[in-house]
Amino acid sequence: MARGESASKAKIIAATLDLLRAAGLAGAGINNIVAVSGAPKGSVYHFFPGGKHELVTAALRQAEGAVGEGFRTIFSGDAALPQKVLALFQATAERIEATGFTKGCPVAAVTLDIDDASEDLRPISDAAFATWRQIIASGLSDVPAAERNKVAQWILATLEGALILARAQTSADPLLETGELLALTLSRGSPPSRNGRDTRKRDSTRRSRERARS
Repeated sequence: MARGESASKAKIIAATLDLLRAAGLAGAGINNIVAVSGAPKGSVYHFFPGGKHELVTAALRQAEGAVGEGFRTIFSGDAALPQKVLALFQATAERIEATGFTKGCPVAAVTLDIDDASEDLRPISDAAFATWRQIIASGLSDVPAAERNKVAQWILATLEGALILARAQTSADPLLETGELLALTLSRGSPPSRNGRDTRKRDSTRRSRERARS
């Protein structure tokens, strides 16, 4: 691909991502992408003959890589886990505040819009979240290995939820406050696993039976 074509394709994908962040799948129509990117409609279909869903797929894969690098930068460092979590939530708060709270996570936005007509995009969203979860988990060296995937999912799910609240409230507070609370909770130890809860429940039941027999 010639340099000019490559730049044009990159501009189209960037415009798509911008629209997805702001308005989800519904806001990323071909006409809107043409208007934002400045590219002729023919160029859009030249690079993405499959139309909107092929273009959205390319945009989500780019977001998967770019956001993943941000996660990797934070979680590959030597800081303790609570400091990594604080850095993640603070960085996310700064980014959304810079947009005027109008643009969130493109993968989450697309996922919320998926219906029968866009079911083909679900695996793409799922793969992006799985990649981010894996990157976070790889940086949880101070968490027991068996718990890392679950703790990574907890961090990611909490971040996505706080991001939605920040947009709703047009305030960074949900991200900053949630990040502080999550960091504090993690500093006291990761949450008990399902197996741990089951074990405590069995122990409590056994003690109750022993008391009843005595």
